[in-house]
Amino acid sequence: MGSVEMSVRPAAAGAAPPGGTPDAHRRRPAAVLRPHIVNYTGFRTEFTAPRRRLELPTGYVTLVFPFGEGLWVSRGGEEPRAPLRPASGALISGPRTGWAIGVHAGAVHGLEVNMSPLGAYRLFGVPVTHFGEARVDPAEVLGPAGLFLAERLRALGSWSERFDLLDAVFTARLERGPAAAPEVRGALARLWADSGSLALAAAGTGWSARTLRARFREQVGLSPKGVARVFRLQHALRLLAAGVAPARVAAACGYHDQAHFGRDVKALTGLSPSRIAALRGGLPPGSALDRVPGRITSLLLPDEGGREQPV
Repeated sequence: MGSVEMSVRPAAAGAAPPGGTPDAHRRRPAAVLRPHIVNYTGFRTEFTAPRRRLELPTGYVTLVFPFGEGLWVSRGGEEPRAPLRPASGALISGPRTGWAIGVHAGAVHGLEVNMSPLGAYRLFGVPVTHFGEARVDPAEVLGPAGLFLAERLRALGSWSERFDLLDAVFTARLERGPAAAPEVRGALARLWADSGSLALAAAGTGWSARTLRARFREQVGLSPKGVARVFRLQHALRLLAAGVAPARVAAACGYHDQAHFGRDVKALTGLSPSRIAALRGGLPPGSALDRVPGRITSLLLPDEGGREQPV
């Protein structure tokens, strides 16, 4: 398929806890899909105890095919009940302005697809607001090709074969889904480039505020203001990871002051900027812990012995 498959084994401090064996294989999709899909990741872990991850807002859509039981995902800091709820079919998480907690029972096996919201809009053919956080039947959004897709992926013998199957399924969808509005695409690019400058992004569309909100919610899954907050958060976390002082981060990213920066980060992630930096342990954006290149997507939370709950 003209892309490179990588075996990813976290090695840096904070990337993976002791007491188990993590293994992940990543590959970019076929070239024709790269404007829409960021990457595929096949994962298998065998830890001796449940593991908890804090999943931060990224602006992406994530599709997960669990190949077994023991995977649990919730929003807003809700913790799982015992035993862990089995995840069947597929789990789609759309763009959000709050954190989620993912827990697995120690041994978990599956495949993850990360895509842009405009890519999800094109490939699935439904408003992105449909994917708040739900277990779905892939056939609902992929048509007949989605029938038993999770089972077909699980039955294949290698990650390369699984990634090839996804390439075929998604490529067949390209001509069937709606194209994103150029105004939305341009506004998204301006929001990312200008650290969440909402006024600048809106001015470039020529639309009324009402039309802009409606198109964003349909094709991106969030309001323009929500997207601006997520993008500003990601820029701020990148600077923090680079060792920039919080006061300078606040100024560089357009927060009113350091206090405003701290409040907004806590509202979006459940943690203070300093606590995020401590849990990351110096990992750069796009590390083995993260779902997508160039962004800070995940934090490993303490185990039961040092349980920490975002607030």
